[in-house]
Amino acid sequence: MVQHLGVADGEQRTSGDTTDAVAQMRALAHYGVSARLVQNADFQLIERQIARGIPVPCGYIHRGPVDRPTGSGHWLIVYGHTPTHVVVNDPWGEPDLISGATLNSRGMGLRFSRLNFGKRWMVEPIGGGAYRYAPGKGWAVVVD
Repeated sequence: MVQHLGVADGEQRTSGDTTDAVAQMRALAHYGVSARLVQNADFQLIERQIARGIPVPCGYIHRGPVDRPTGSGHWLIVYGHTPTHVVVNDPWGEPDLISGATLNSRGMGLRFSRLNFGKRWMVEPIGGGAYRYAPGKGWAVVVD
């Protein structure tokens, strides 16, 4: 399915699939936002962006067990943090970060432990569609 931010159902959608980082960059550019995709993000980057008042789209692996996540990935928005948690909105719903299941469709204002979110966000592939924890290798959209 093709998506475009701010476009109502039935209208032409021009930016591409919402899980595709290129589509997200196109949509942001359409709205005049200068941004770039990074694949070396960490929690300090999130903290700096939020300190500037900018929420951070993050790509994470949302299926499979937390110590060996699997799948093609998913995006959410991190808009707050504490020393031990990030606060997110997930359009898919509330994930169980331990098992990789979706618990329900209520994805606003979720608090994820940095430990478990980090194991799904800062990852590198190990083959067979699985990933392992790789500190400093998170996918994020950074507004310049």
